[in-house]
Amino acid sequence: MSVHDDDFEVPAPGALQARQPVELEIVAETELGYKAVIDDRYIGLIYFSEISNPLRIGDYLKGWVKTVRPDGKIDLSITMLDEESRSELEEQIMRHLRSKGGVAQLSDKSSPEEIFRLFKASKKNFKRAIGKLYKTRQLIISDDAIKLP
Repeated sequence: MSVHDDDFEVPAPGALQARQPVELEIVAETELGYKAVIDDRYIGLIYFSEISNPLRIGDYLKGWVKTVRPDGKIDLSITMLDEESRSELEEQIMRHLRSKGGVAQLSDKSSPEEIFRLFKASKKNFKRAIGKLYKTRQLIISDDAIKLP
């Protein structure tokens, strides 16, 4: 199946907002990233830099509108987190640490695949979460591990 942008609607001004949650279906890979159908109406692009794990054609996932450009093209994110999701990730990290006796062999050097396997989160969001936990003195970050104080 060939996917053409002109097979889909261009959103009317204001129809989509930045940070708006949307349902996505991955339909094609391009040199820049993956094309995804948004809510069965629009076509958008998830850039490779936004992806922590490879996607497959036919995958369905939750995403967010990153921007709607003046030409109607839509940039998407699958890693943008709202405050509630951020807090949940921080709590997941703390539970993981407690279950490991207060020390986990994770750091900002850990692979994106390992972080995604453990927390279903991108490396970028994991680093943001441990940074916040570090600033609030809830964990200590070393070169190869995170631990409870």
